[in-house]
Amino acid sequence: MFFTLLLVTFVLSFSVSAIVVRIFSTPIDQILKRIIADEISSAWLKYLKFAIFVVGVSAGVRIYELEKYITPARWDKDSQIIELT
Repeated sequence: MFFTLLLVTFVLSFSVSAIVVRIFSTPIDQILKRIIADEISSAWLKYLKFAIFVVGVSAGVRIYELEKYITPARWDKDSQIIELT
């Protein structure tokens, strides 16, 4: 069940990041072409798309929030792992 939750959050965050990249790709490209009037602006666009994907997925998955389902609380000796149902 934990792996299913992890997979669902990963797929959801990746798809939201892909939608954001698709929506903002043209405006970012136009801004970069105005600021950098060279062919390197296309390389910067690729870098920004990659950065949007990385930040979107890393913020969307939240491994530390999912960690509570596989490890008990450290400060409580009688604590148990939270069960996913």
